Amino acid sequence: MSAIFFGLFAGITVFSALAVAFQKNLVFAAFYLLVTFLGIASLYILLGADFLAVTQILIYVGGILILFLFGVLITKRKEKRYLISKVVNRKRSAFATIAIGGLLVYVVWKDKHLFSNTDIAQSSAHAIGFGLMGNYLLPFELAGILLLVILIGILAMSSTIKPQ
Repeated sequence: MSAIFFGLFAGITVFSALAVAFQKNLVFAAFYLLVTFLGIASLYILLGADFLAVTQILIYVGGILILFLFGVLITKRKEKRYLISKVVNRKRSAFATIAIGGLLVYVVWKDKHLFSNTDIAQSSAHAIGFGLMGNYLLPFELAGILLLVILIGILAMSSTIKPQ
């Protein structure tokens, strides 16, 4: 049963990723990218990596994609044209896609026994949570303080820069 869901979500992810690559309208491409990110998150859930799935949704869907959409929609345009992109290097990109896809299929086909173990002992969020709040608490807190200092520095620098 999980193989059926895996095939369904993998198909949705691949189809939407191809739609992103060949879509000329940037707003539609962003919505296809949303479907791609959600498909990847669902594949993470099926593989038992729930922490990665939630991270995928929070960072990519909630952060990067929304920022991209706001950037596209808020940007002032002098001309009343639709935001479109051109597809270039189709032959090279098709060759690279087929080569990398063939390599991935070869690796999976050769090492089928590596992917046959589907027993999951515990949630990945459980292990990561105990690791961050146990042995790695000090580096975790130092990384948070470093990010706070970086944000304060960026705000200080941006307030001192005068537009010309």
